[in-house]
Amino acid sequence: MVLMADPLSPSVVRQRFRVWLADLCWPGEEVDDIVLAVNEAVSNAVEHADRPSLATEVRVAARLFSDADGGRRVVVGVSDNRRWCAAPPHRGLGLLMMHTCMDDVQFDRNHEVTTVVMTSVRVPPLCGS
Repeated sequence: MVLMADPLSPSVVRQRFRVWLADLCWPGEEVDDIVLAVNEAVSNAVEHADRPSLATEVRVAARLFSDADGGRRVVVGVSDNRRWCAAPPHRGLGLLMMHTCMDDVQFDRNHEVTTVVMTSVRVPPLCGS
């Protein structure tokens, strides 16, 4: 998905991820964790940019990975064309939330782009798989 860095973008991402994960028959309790983490990453990309601009985009990509035994994980990448600023002192729980909801969270920040790649916890294979 490519979205404008707009306050409405997190709600679009939440809705699309819920539909996609339902199509994958993802366990409900894990759906909430993934949706919450992705929402937070997109919200950070929208809120914490150092150069707000109408032309700023947030890109979200996700992919399902299956292990040899059928166990499944989702890997999600969220990036923008800006570097995130530090959160104000009274904020900053979003990164903790992402780390709590996902099995692995990695950040790559350079002078032009911030990217976060999150990997979900492993869930069992689909029944009948």
